[in-house]
Amino acid sequence: MTYDHDDYITDRERKIARWLAVAMHAGFLLLLVFGVAWQKRHSEPAAIVDLWSSMSPPRQEPPPPAPRPEPRIAPQPEVKAPPPKPEVKPDPKPDIALRERLEKERKAKEQQELEKKKLEQKKADEAKKLKAAQQQAEDAKKLKTQQQAETKKKEDALEKERLQKDAEAKRLAQEKDALASKLAKERSSAQQALNDKYITLIQNHVKRQIVEPPNLQGNPQVEFDVVLIPGGEVLTVRLRRSSGVPAYDAAVERAILKASPLPLPPDPTLFQQFRELNLKIRPRE
Repeated sequence: MTYDHDDYITDRERKIARWLAVAMHAGFLLLLVFGVAWQKRHSEPAAIVDLWSSMSPPRQEPPPPAPRPEPRIAPQPEVKAPPPKPEVKPDPKPDIALRERLEKERKAKEQQELEKKKLEQKKADEAKKLKAAQQQAEDAKKLKTQQQAETKKKEDALEKERLQKDAEAKRLAQEKDALASKLAKERSSAQQALNDKYITLIQNHVKRQIVEPPNLQGNPQVEFDVVLIPGGEVLTVRLRRSSGVPAYDAAVERAILKASPLPLPPDPTLFQQFRELNLKIRPRE
């Protein structure tokens, strides 16, 4: 690469040369103005005196004083521009060092800019990652809240269904218990009616076998515990409560034994209800 001679003149030297030229011209101009003004100021009185003397009438006057010698104006020295400074050719070595220093500074500045951009990019990436993580956490929180709401809804639905089933089961159980109680009452009533029916049949069957003692007064009641065997055969007879008339008690006991076998329901499963009887006998019922 080649360099022109003017490239080695620095801006500072150019400015100094310009200011010197301007100062020289300004000084030369001031000297001209000052000289003209000074010469004019000293030549005006003589011209005025000559003019006045020509206009006034002639009269005898003392002789005028000898004219003063006019001052001689020294010639102004010619202001010469200072000779141009010899051009100093710059040493190429400092220029190379300067270029190297500038190149290093440029590279250092570029490296700083690069590091700055990398740092800004790193901060931007971290901010982006942080934002993504926050968004992910927020989405996970929303999803968890939604899942909890759905789970709670399902649990509420299941609890409602369970309560409905429990209520239905309770109602059915109550209905079943009521039906069972009703059936039990009906069976009990039917059984009691059946028992009463056959007790009455047994009492009437025994009464037909009673031989009342003579002179029996009133309608005395005697009570016996009777044990039967299948088929209605009398196994034992025991007086539980006397009527107060021993002859009548003995007559009823003989009638029970004589009436064996006693009438029983045809269903064998009902025998246990008649195996042990409590017979109350009155002669006039």
